[in-house]
Amino acid sequence: MPGRVACPAACRHTRPMPDDQRRGDRRTIAAGVLAMALFSGNFASTRHGLAHGLSLADLLLLRSATAGLLMGGLLWRIGLGGLSLPRAAVLALLAGAPYYLLTVAALQFAPATHASILNPGATVLFAPLLGWWMLRQAPEIGVRLGLGILGAGLLLIGGASLAQGAGRAWIGDLLLLASGFTWALFGVLMRRWQVSGTRAAAAAGAVSLAWVPLHLLLLGPGGVPDHPGEALLQAVYQGLIAGGIAVVLYSRAVALLGPARGALLPPLVPALGVFWAWLLLGEPVTAPQLAGMALVILGMLCGALWRPGAVRRRTDAASKPA
Repeated sequence: MPGRVACPAACRHTRPMPDDQRRGDRRTIAAGVLAMALFSGNFASTRHGLAHGLSLADLLLLRSATAGLLMGGLLWRIGLGGLSLPRAAVLALLAGAPYYLLTVAALQFAPATHASILNPGATVLFAPLLGWWMLRQAPEIGVRLGLGILGAGLLLIGGASLAQGAGRAWIGDLLLLASGFTWALFGVLMRRWQVSGTRAAAAAGAVSLAWVPLHLLLLGPGGVPDHPGEALLQAVYQGLIAGGIAVVLYSRAVALLGPARGALLPPLVPALGVFWAWLLLGEPVTAPQLAGMALVILGMLCGALWRPGAVRRRTDAASKPA
């Protein structure tokens, strides 16, 4: 209708709306960056707990209880939204307590610097391959090139572990690659089952809460009562911050930014994670590890930024108002 054509043209000369959009965009990006900063400290925090009297089982109990209660409350509010209980259980196996168990077990062998690179790196490596297989979505040329660069970086980091004579560090590296694979499969199944990130995270955390009474029955409270200060620190960070706030911030940022721009956020985790491990734990960083880290980040950015011109033009055309 003629009366509706004039409005977009007039709106182009109105400054408040673009300014509001830019401010909202900056807030969304800031939320995503904050989520990555919170995620990146997860490995250093776990390593800190293991070094200060808590066991693998203790950390799993604290994470499952705190994040489970928080996510259970969120799930109660938003509901399953058509997600079946069996599928919720599968998501919990991939991103809930078993996923965290893999990560904590890995940190008993490998340093946090390895975890901060190998875990997100493996996720970015496996996600396109799983998507190709399960969703029939072939990776774009930039993703394929990025996978090669990223794989070289992962091999360099793993080779550095063996060269250091770190004994069993390679075991931790393999467990970290496995944890990255489970998180990648979690993301692909979310897309296949059309589940929002917030609902999937809430379901995984809530279902993991079922482990807590079984844990207390079989293993008891472990070393938690003997180290109340460290236990409180881990409960706050692992359960509330990394397992709750960061998940919600990241899910919201990706929902608002879209998958292409949201993919620029995870490459922050390796760099920040190595920084926290060096600053808080005093873990040394060798030249091969730095080179491997640079390749991993380069591979991630290559896959996220490189888009064919035709795809970019189609995206831009689709985003323009009619």
